[in-house]
Amino acid sequence: MSTTAPTVTEQRRQDGSAMERDSIALQPLPRLERTHSRTSVAKSHGGNTLGSNPGKTLETQQPEATDAADESFGATPASGPNDLDGRGTLLLAIQHASSSWGFRSAEFAYPLMMVQLFTNTLLPASIYGFVTTAGAILFSNNVGRLIDTYAHTKLRTLRAMILSQKLLVGASYALFLVLFSSASLGTEAENGGKGPQDVKANVRPWVIFGAITLLGIGVMLSNVGVSVGVEREWVTIISDGSSARLTRLNAIMRRIDLISKLVSPLFVSALTSTMSYTLAAVVLLAVNAVTGIFELVFVGIVYRRSPSLAADETASIARRQAAAENRSNRSTCNDQLTATQNGKDRLTGISRRWANLIKDDVKQQYRDWKLFVRLPIFLTSLCISLLYMSVLSFDPTFIAYLKSETLYSDAFIAGMRAVGVVTGLIGTFVMPVMEKKIGLVRTGSYSLFAELIPLIPAVVSLWITGLPNDRFGLSDKRRPSWNTGLLFSGLALSRIGLWAFDLTQLAMIQTALSPEQLGPDASRKNALMALQFSLQNVFDLGHYGLTLGWNRPEEFKYAATVSLAAVGAATLIYLVFYARRVRGHIVHLEGLQRLLSRKER
Repeated sequence: MSTTAPTVTEQRRQDGSAMERDSIALQPLPRLERTHSRTSVAKSHGGNTLGSNPGKTLETQQPEATDAADESFGATPASGPNDLDGRGTLLLAIQHASSSWGFRSAEFAYPLMMVQLFTNTLLPASIYGFVTTAGAILFSNNVGRLIDTYAHTKLRTLRAMILSQKLLVGASYALFLVLFSSASLGTEAENGGKGPQDVKANVRPWVIFGAITLLGIGVMLSNVGVSVGVEREWVTIISDGSSARLTRLNAIMRRIDLISKLVSPLFVSALTSTMSYTLAAVVLLAVNAVTGIFELVFVGIVYRRSPSLAADETASIARRQAAAENRSNRSTCNDQLTATQNGKDRLTGISRRWANLIKDDVKQQYRDWKLFVRLPIFLTSLCISLLYMSVLSFDPTFIAYLKSETLYSDAFIAGMRAVGVVTGLIGTFVMPVMEKKIGLVRTGSYSLFAELIPLIPAVVSLWITGLPNDRFGLSDKRRPSWNTGLLFSGLALSRIGLWAFDLTQLAMIQTALSPEQLGPDASRKNALMALQFSLQNVFDLGHYGLTLGWNRPEEFKYAATVSLAAVGAATLIYLVFYARRVRGHIVHLEGLQRLLSRKER
């Protein structure tokens, strides 16, 4: 077979791709100029070379070594073996489906039960949502550090997280069951906990509500633990360095999340509409207990079928021993100086010890945040978190707006919500194909645009509604067909870009926070992973703040506009401050030059 030398354009494209792959590493991103040679990339990294031979540059390195190094950075089009252990993958998927189903069911059921008990007010549901989200912001890092501390016992740690989640959810359902089954408590909870007379607040139902809220914080944190353990750590380790395996596993997990998000609320609604809330709580409690047993068994089978998990435990032990030796060497010289002082300043009293524990925890969180913010991958975490500050999804706020300001039926709204889930699933299939063709960084760019552009007409439809104040002059809440089409088609199409970017960013952070990339800080990888959950919850609180500030249905368009601006800000940050620094440019000017040259001819 005859071969031809690559053209100048093809060579530039190949070199640009190599530059993207080399620059996604964890080390601070170089300020790349528009250069396209592998030698210039090597110089931008301070002259570092790949492989064990320091005398070879990127330009003269053997192809095998270069490919291996590129794959480790996670920015190449998906490569490596795509095969997975069928039984192990199936059981891991079932465990994740069960966990996601249980959490989504509780997430949907709790507010329903609160509204049913504490009638004529949304205050309990609002307090619960705010407090549990704030708890996730404050303590997600602690959960990640706990997983790091016991990284040498992965199976036991994950089982502890699963068991905690099931026990906390079960205890919450049990407390709801107490409220529903006790006639006196149910009566006292009416009218926002003031009883039928609506005079003053009754203590007993609010005390039980407080206990449910505290348990809810634990439910949120245990869900963070399971998510970090399974989706961030186990999936990354099981992929065994293959970006193709990692993409495939991530896509499976995200599809399960989407389906659970749609089906589990329907399951809870079916229970509450066909039986009493008391029986519904009993059924949910029983399902939670049974699924917990299966999850504990399934993760054990997955662990035994994945030798890479045990190998990572061994590596974790070695990293801990090395870190302990370093700390011991640093502290030896100070032992004699502090011995006398320790005798005088010995801690006394529980309050003093707790104060020191809190102080140490705050310092550690500060150190973790300081490291996380300095990492290049933080910009992508900021981008995905900005997408959480959006009211443009089928959450209770948007549904309340539709019920108040339109005549859309419940069946129509449910159908549009299902369409959004389907398009989100399409995004999980589109992303792996795009990664194979163009790599992770450009996939992220295209995905953000795929979300931003469809949301523009959707927001426009909220401003030009066809209501009496509009130029169309309609006298009721009926919306023109064009308005309905703009709103719901825009929302549905934006789900493709949203979930494609979610998968892309997940693959990026899994690669960037791998032990190979973190180096000496590898023992903190899960603590850093958990910080993204905290960041996402911060912007999720911001989303609630939008609807608290603009709480009237006719003001929803203002919150939607700010949400669109948040998506635009995420796109801008990603393109200018991340993708451009990784790739050296935002768009390929060569393609534009070729197009213009053709027109001149």
